[in-house]
Amino acid sequence: MTEKYGSFTDATWAPLRAALPSFAEHWSAYTAQPGYDPLYAGMNVFEFESHLEDVLSADLDSLAPLFVVMERLYEEEPALRDMMTINVLETLTSTADERGIDLRRIARLLPGPKTRVAWRDALTWTHRECTWDDERGLVPDFPPPVPVGRVRVTAVPVSTPDAPAFPVDGELLDGTIQPGHFVWKTLSSCSHVERQIVAVETLASPSESPGQVRFTLAYHESEGPGDRKFVGEMWYDPGEVLEIIAQVPPEMDKLKGGDPATSPPAG
Repeated sequence: MTEKYGSFTDATWAPLRAALPSFAEHWSAYTAQPGYDPLYAGMNVFEFESHLEDVLSADLDSLAPLFVVMERLYEEEPALRDMMTINVLETLTSTADERGIDLRRIARLLPGPKTRVAWRDALTWTHRECTWDDERGLVPDFPPPVPVGRVRVTAVPVSTPDAPAFPVDGELLDGTIQPGHFVWKTLSSCSHVERQIVAVETLASPSESPGQVRFTLAYHESEGPGDRKFVGEMWYDPGEVLEIIAQVPPEMDKLKGGDPATSPPAG
């Protein structure tokens, strides 16, 4: 997302702010800051995203008037379509998933065909391994792979940009890890990213520190030399637990056209 988001300014998406009165106080304080610029809508809309996350947990039903306005704007304001799908609907689907909120509670508030189509579009990015069903919610398209091990990330050492792979340090919690296996990182309940393990090194003797390993991960084809020095720290955080799988589900191949590996995970 660029700071100057497409062809619109903060005035363009004012109807969305008006549809969520609980945002008014925060927006007033934010726009009073000396550095505020109404032309930088792509940056300013992040404030709205953060508020949506709060509303989702505190008063989900209060989103209904916002969706009514969105239904109209999908038709009348083409410049806002991406913003409403990405910054509003994808934010809601991702946050609801993280917090264990049934996505059907949100979907039932959508007032018409425009928002329902956009809802499905958002899910193709945040929950790409599932199909949406209005009654059942998210329906997995294929069985998840059975993990052969789990590892907790302990550090992400500095990588060499011209190398074909990068190191990650971790603690093997259970099972096994070996070259040819894959790290299976969870982005949402219905979205994962795999990365092949090309080497595994034991960092300490079992008596000193059992299970401490350094595993080297291959870059994705989409990650060019200019991106590589940032890949490790963008994708893996100390403390997170990763599953190890022996094989990637073949169904993942059909999803490569919308591969989230082309973008870092949301933080």
